[in-house]
Amino acid sequence: MAGIDAPTVPSPRVDPPPTMPVELSVALCTYNGERWLPDLLASIAAQARPPDELVVFDDASDDRTVAVLQEFAVTAAFDVRIHVNADRLGSTRNFAAALAECRGRLVALADQDDVWYPHKLALLLWEFDQDPTISMVFSDADLIDEAGNQLGNRLWDTRLIGRFLRRHPVVPEDLFARRALTTGCTMAVRRRVIEAASPFPDLMDDPRALMRHDRWLSLVAAAVGTVRALPEPCLGFRVHPSQETGVLVGRQRTAALWRAARRVGRTTTPTAEHQVRAAQLEAAAGRAELIGDFNEAGVLRSVADHQHERALVGQPGHGPIAVLRAAANREYRGDPLSLVAAAADVTRALSPAYRRPRPPLPVGEPSGAGHPREVAAG
Repeated sequence: MAGIDAPTVPSPRVDPPPTMPVELSVALCTYNGERWLPDLLASIAAQARPPDELVVFDDASDDRTVAVLQEFAVTAAFDVRIHVNADRLGSTRNFAAALAECRGRLVALADQDDVWYPHKLALLLWEFDQDPTISMVFSDADLIDEAGNQLGNRLWDTRLIGRFLRRHPVVPEDLFARRALTTGCTMAVRRRVIEAASPFPDLMDDPRALMRHDRWLSLVAAAVGTVRALPEPCLGFRVHPSQETGVLVGRQRTAALWRAARRVGRTTTPTAEHQVRAAQLEAAAGRAELIGDFNEAGVLRSVADHQHERALVGQPGHGPIAVLRAAANREYRGDPLSLVAAAADVTRALSPAYRRPRPPLPVGEPSGAGHPREVAAG
């Protein structure tokens, strides 16, 4: 009797697993950071809630930065993607490129020289989960020295914004329009903020009033949602001479404030700065209008109008009485830093340098265009 071959049982089909949504990304930009990177990377790996991916854009480092990153990627428990720029982009453009590559629903920004506390990402994620209207969360930070020792100061207080932010955890939108409040390494944003903020407008690079990536993201985040400030420090912010943007402490800060006070009224440089700031605010308003946030856009445009007025200080009709009238109408907002700005404008209005005729200065980008280190003036 002839045997009958049993039918071949087909092997079970093995489809590749579906691409899992990325919940939380970290965007890290590096440049010649081999000295600091091991501490930062170790602190990211030690997070109570680790990221789903770490996206690194290196800005053409010429030390061992890339090697340190590659060694970390081998042992990391999450996806690490490293891109090395052929030419230097600068921190703002490098962050724009890194953010564009992040896949997460939420994205936290990282600087190469800080040390994150283990609860940082878990706390930021929890805050987003409590309120779907939150577009950005940022925290305070402890200042540490080059060796990682605590300096006994907090980042917010060093920038003279601590008292206000602790009293106003939901930050008023117009305050972002008036001054720089956030530091990129302390913040996380929803994806919609990145989409609304991209591409970054060219006028951010105007040397008369540079705007860095964190200020631009803050402006857009405040225009498309709610921004929450967390008074709890979530990282150690390292203070060292080679950092691109940092803080001044102790005598350094006192000396810098004194130098700034002595320059008031002696140069017309702030005229151009206010004009550029106005254009930057109008660009952010244009992004808000594109997604239908017209009330928020109106707030940005009103502060932009105030910047245009400040650019005219000293000209006919814009003397010290006009400045005092604007301050009485709370166009300077009324907080201590804004009152300092109003006092500076009164001084400028009385300065001979400001009473000379000044032609309008060109600004690089028209209102709302571009989609299709800094101390902001009060």
